Amino acid sequence: MKITAITILCLSLIGCAGIPTQPLSNDAMSNLKGKSLALVQRNSPSFIAMTSGKGMFAVAGVGAATVAGNKLVEEAEIVDPAKSIGDKLSQKLAAQHGVSIVKQPSAFANSDSVNEIVQIAAGADYALDVVTNGWSYMYDGFKFSDYFVGYSARLRLIDVNTSKVLASGMCIYDAKKASRSAVSHDFLLKNDAAYIKQELSAASDECVKQFSSTVL
Repeated sequence: MKITAITILCLSLIGCAGIPTQPLSNDAMSNLKGKSLALVQRNSPSFIAMTSGKGMFAVAGVGAATVAGNKLVEEAEIVDPAKSIGDKLSQKLAAQHGVSIVKQPSAFANSDSVNEIVQIAAGADYALDVVTNGWSYMYDGFKFSDYFVGYSARLRLIDVNTSKVLASGMCIYDAKKASRSAVSHDFLLKNDAAYIKQELSAASDECVKQFSSTVL
């Protein structure tokens, strides 16, 4: 059974929840100067560690891959790229559009509810919501010894005073499409999953690039 990188991301706990690409309008952009921005924290979805053996069992295999992935994230201390993406984009908004970044809210948003995010970011003019949509490693189709890392994130810029979504978009990092070389499963995991961390760092940079060019 062949499972693609996007399929694995869709099978994560958040799944392939669609979000429209809505660039920040010129009018909204001009209103940012002198306003405050809060970067909202989000809980991470499960990491899908899909081996060729697990992939043969479809949904049941994804369940096993979820357990293995979450254990790997904890033991190897793999950091969700969403915070790094949010930090870099908030700094970009500050440098280019004159917003001031307020202290990050301590509460985590548990859902995509705009009302929940607005409550958490109360006191700021805008909320930047960046959440990991899916993260995983998986084998390359029928090349059972070849593995790639995949990542996807979603972004929204929300006006806290009106609860209006001013900009939104989604980014996808596909290591294979980025012409990254496949590696073995052992190589993925060696040195506390150093390669996975390297790929997620590349994914973070790619998402910042995509969001900067298409949304913000």
